[in-house]
Amino acid sequence: MIHRTFLVTAIALATGCDWMPGKPTAPQTERGNSEAIHGFVNLWGTNCQGCHGAEGTWGAARPLNDPLYQSLVTDEWLRTTVSDGINGTLMPPHSISNGGRLTDEQIQEIVSGMRSNWTGSPPPYAAKSPAIINVGPTTGDPVKGLATFNTWCSPCHGENGVGAIAGSPIDSSFLALASDQMIRATIVCGRPDVGMPDWQGNLHGEQVPQREGLSPLTNTQIEDLMAWITSHRVEFPGQPYPPGGNQSPGF
Repeated sequence: MIHRTFLVTAIALATGCDWMPGKPTAPQTERGNSEAIHGFVNLWGTNCQGCHGAEGTWGAARPLNDPLYQSLVTDEWLRTTVSDGINGTLMPPHSISNGGRLTDEQIQEIVSGMRSNWTGSPPPYAAKSPAIINVGPTTGDPVKGLATFNTWCSPCHGENGVGAIAGSPIDSSFLALASDQMIRATIVCGRPDVGMPDWQGNLHGEQVPQREGLSPLTNTQIEDLMAWITSHRVEFPGQPYPPGGNQSPGF
């Protein structure tokens, strides 16, 4: 047995382990090298679709295949976000310089691919949209924000944000994962993939019944909404636990 082990080791050293089981084949090695991946479909599929959806929609994160959203953000904003990520959220940095695995060339391929593959026309009021980029702490009034919420948003999200046919935007676990930027973009652009209207109250070009008779949201109202929603963030989100740690019955 010892002689056989010695023989296998000697052959492995002599041949450079080229024959050993488990060594990646050339195609496998190429797939494992992230810098060798090119083309928008390949790059999106290996880096983005897990959160943003296979076609840029129906993901847990912001749908990027949205003509209104795409009309309001610049190429530089998209490149920076992909490269640097968004601090304090699940959006990680993807550039090699920031600890990710994508080159600047690959990041540009993703940005260019979004622009060229998702070519829907933005609504005619896109140029009048409130600011979509969050530039700092909100200056809104949370008291006014609650009043605005109960008028414009409660038909779907419930009175005082407790949730109804849509979820609660003041849930502490949600707020722990949602950045101010994500919340603002969602208020302005909506979530057309899951049925949430934009700041005008429109969904797929038509006004939703819940917003009938209401004016479009102004930038001030959005700031107030942001102030009220984000005021519900807590230091330790999630289900409260009894004092003294885990004290489940029977344990």
